[in-house]
Amino acid sequence: MEFSGIQCWTAKTPILLGIFAVTLITASGAGAQAEKSAGHRAEQLEIRQLLDYAAAAVRAGQLIYPARGSAMSLYHEALVLDPDNPEARRGLERVVDHFLSEATAAIAVERYSKANGALSRARMVDPDNPNIEPIAAELRLLESAERSRTVLDWRLVAARSSELTPTLTRAGASARNEGCRAVISVSSDAEGRWIYEQLSRAPGERRIQAQIRIASPSAVEVLCFRE
Repeated sequence: MEFSGIQCWTAKTPILLGIFAVTLITASGAGAQAEKSAGHRAEQLEIRQLLDYAAAAVRAGQLIYPARGSAMSLYHEALVLDPDNPEARRGLERVVDHFLSEATAAIAVERYSKANGALSRARMVDPDNPNIEPIAAELRLLESAERSRTVLDWRLVAARSSELTPTLTRAGASARNEGCRAVISVSSDAEGRWIYEQLSRAPGERRIQAQIRIASPSAVEVLCFRE
């Protein structure tokens, strides 16, 4: 009977060992899951800190410099950890938009070198941003345009003097050419409309395209864009 008892205990041993093994595997799996969860929480915390630091860098005006600690670098670091993070992507878009606004404002006052610099910084942040190329194309067109600028006596402009008629008629004739347009610089919108009326009296059928700009000195500039 002792032999039988030993034989019976030995038969149960695999069952007990199996239960022990399952317990070990379960405990090991739970530990791995806990470790994974802890790692995920740590990564999310790091991403949150990077985004907060990036927002602070934006407020401080540190958009692309210094190389480490700028809004650009911090948003990119967040995207390395989470490539689809919407806050980081929006942050980079806002930085790009800032430089595109700078470029547009510079183009409006014909500061093309400054505009090129702003576009270069926008490309540094996100070279694939689709809003960069349209502004860059406009800038290239303006830089390559043929220009003819005539400064006007502001007193004659203010008086709506007929002495300006020959000058404005010549400018209007040039502006009527295909691919050309006029930029009118004056001290008021009313003066700009008056000058446009004088330009429009030039012979020809093509409607003159013109932009009125409040600026000094009073002038008419004709830009012609060639293919």
